[in-house]
Amino acid sequence: MQIKPLWLRQKLYYRFFSKEFYKFSHLFDSISLEFAPNTRLKLEPKDVGHQVIAFCGFYELELTRKIVTLGKEGGLFVDVGANYGYYSCLWAATNSENRVIAFEASPRNISPLRENIINNHIQSRVDIHDIALGKEIGNLPFSFMSDEQTGWGGLSLKDEINTINVPVVTLDQFWAKTSYSTINVLKIDTEGADTWVLEGASELLKEKRIKHIFFEENKVRMSALGLSSETAKELLLSCGYQLKPIAKGEWYATLIPATE
Repeated sequence: MQIKPLWLRQKLYYRFFSKEFYKFSHLFDSISLEFAPNTRLKLEPKDVGHQVIAFCGFYELELTRKIVTLGKEGGLFVDVGANYGYYSCLWAATNSENRVIAFEASPRNISPLRENIINNHIQSRVDIHDIALGKEIGNLPFSFMSDEQTGWGGLSLKDEINTINVPVVTLDQFWAKTSYSTINVLKIDTEGADTWVLEGASELLKEKRIKHIFFEENKVRMSALGLSSETAKELLLSCGYQLKPIAKGEWYATLIPATE
């Protein structure tokens, strides 16, 4: 759809097309993005988030706008829970000097993620790691939760139906092996484990090496992991960040400006 303003396009999609996606499966082989028209993604027709991208050209409008704006300034984007690469591809497309480190723990998503990165000829600027980030190094169960929804899987504390074990590292430990000095944008979408990712980046946070942070609260999954919705916020505030909500369950953290 080419309707503008974009909020109206999204509203019309949910009103008239969201239940008719099966009639348009051909759209999902090569989807052009609203904020990066030369970028095309191959997505999963049965995935509800991918359906929004296919019909609207974008997903999570407010978050997308902020990431595109920051992407124009340039730098390194760390995409935790990269899925099929929507945000990774956006960041790389926004500035030819931008670089991405993408983490995706689901084995089902790795091949489509790599395919989208390669098809858009940005593999030299995007590093993909098929591991999970958490609060400590080890292994944890990863529940797929759905055979159709690519983004509903996440870390678990117990073996469940449709569960595998995945390796987990901390961002602090991973970062120690890189040559980068700072992370311009850290985006986390791990279906409940966002707090663990931030706890595993405590040294980076204390050293103020991360400029912008976007994370989510999936309270149902957080409850299953024994996580409080306040833990991540308290950690960020203690490290000198300020927070504001950008949508329901979505938060944006930035460094508090130094006072003279």
